[in-house]
Amino acid sequence: MNSNFDEFRKAAIDLAVDRYPTSVDCLDTCSEDIEKYKEYIKMGMTTIKNSLTELLDEEQIHQLHMILDKTQRVDLIQKGLHQHFHGISEKRREELLSEFFATKPYRARRSTMSRTIAREPTPLSPEMLSWQTTRHKNVLLKLKKGKSSQWDAMNVIGDQYYHLRRSVRVLYDPQFMKYCNESLLAIIGNTSFTQLEEMVRDSEQLEHIWNKYQQIIGYLKNEEDQLTAEHYGQFCRKIYRLLPIEQADLMSWLSPSQRFRIAEMIQDPEVDDSQVYEKLYEFFNKASGDAKDEADEVITLGCRKFIAHHLGDQLAEDIEDLRVAGGAGSSHHTAALLFSKHYEIAEAGELAHQKRIDESLSICKRIYLDYDGSCFCNGRSNTCDPKTHVCQNCTGGTIGYQCEKCPDDLQLDKSGVCSTPLDEECNCHNHATECMDGMCQNCQGNTIGDQCELCDVGYFGDPTKEKECKKCPCPKNGECSYNTFSNIIECNDCPKGHIGERCEDSEKSYQPYTTEASTITLVDNQL
Repeated sequence: MNSNFDEFRKAAIDLAVDRYPTSVDCLDTCSEDIEKYKEYIKMGMTTIKNSLTELLDEEQIHQLHMILDKTQRVDLIQKGLHQHFHGISEKRREELLSEFFATKPYRARRSTMSRTIAREPTPLSPEMLSWQTTRHKNVLLKLKKGKSSQWDAMNVIGDQYYHLRRSVRVLYDPQFMKYCNESLLAIIGNTSFTQLEEMVRDSEQLEHIWNKYQQIIGYLKNEEDQLTAEHYGQFCRKIYRLLPIEQADLMSWLSPSQRFRIAEMIQDPEVDDSQVYEKLYEFFNKASGDAKDEADEVITLGCRKFIAHHLGDQLAEDIEDLRVAGGAGSSHHTAALLFSKHYEIAEAGELAHQKRIDESLSICKRIYLDYDGSCFCNGRSNTCDPKTHVCQNCTGGTIGYQCEKCPDDLQLDKSGVCSTPLDEECNCHNHATECMDGMCQNCQGNTIGDQCELCDVGYFGDPTKEKECKKCPCPKNGECSYNTFSNIIECNDCPKGHIGERCEDSEKSYQPYTTEASTITLVDNQL
């Protein structure tokens, strides 16, 4: 019941009790006030609030938006709002909820002041940034033209560095670690820095480490130090790889109405998880233009970050390589690789927050990997494990996620059966089953050479490790090569007017085809 009505009732009864201590007189006097109270309720129940601001003040709305921004928990916001919606019809409640999600919260003053008061960061040396590609530099150049602050640029650099391949990061980690250690020590002091180091060594939850850091900078003497320390903390937690990953991070691209719909489905006991993920997939496919680019970036970077955080950098990079290469059954292959590793670690009891991880992986499986639950076993099985998605009961003695290979001492023949190689002197790296005069015949898997040891034109990989060559991610079926320094695949020749590792940039202006350059999109009809 509305708090105004409660206050009216309490005031009426308290007044009667004060004037008439005896119970009979009290009740007699209260009866008239109670009738007035009932009439007041009737008037209040028929009054329709015109807007959300008549029910909540600006500060209350702002606080709810702050909670939503931090937790991405739409269900919590709904509960908070419903506390203010007593006596309002269900239809009107839905209208007010939609009104809230459509509003934009006013900016917190501190974020504006921080750009003015915080000291500028110590510049990063050119050597520390020599890993940056043309795409990385163009993003910063565009930021600079927009008159952003030095700290804005530092945050972008931190994001770029976070998403580098591990083989590249290990070359620069010592320099970046030294930079962050020295910067933080200069502000928070040795004692506080040592406390944080111990928390990291003890593998405490990332949220606890960050809360401790916030507590430490809250005790600094002046606001300039506090704000500067906060900026360094935001940058260095990316360098230290101490970013917590939540399911909500993967849904931040949803519109307010879409978030509301997902929250309704989650709360509905008749809706199972698979229906929620299908609805997310539907929203993702319907997005277009800037909204589609944002959704793709959030999902791609978020899932890569999530997988690396919980299951290791190497697995995240292997899955990304398989996803980019594509091919028949690739989405099933990546899903099987991801979930078999996930459950292997989970069964060993090495994962915390198991339910939240399962939910996030399900989003990544459906949208990032584009896996629809199909079972691709190269014709050697029709069933897959419902949890790991690995093929079961492979025929012909085959093994692997997709019944794609044989045990080490056997070789897959043309009939799809694992058997002893016909000519042991002929090493075809499992890409051919016939030999003649020491030369492999009919090399498979896009391989060529006397021993099927090379990739065909337009493909990349290492056939000597018994792996198929993958199609180069380049326009017009162009050739590519492996850059041993950056540990990435680069296109050898780009179409006229385009540059970049995968021809993703335009020479005339910065027009990236995609956020990750993982696919090639048409630009000015040249590709």
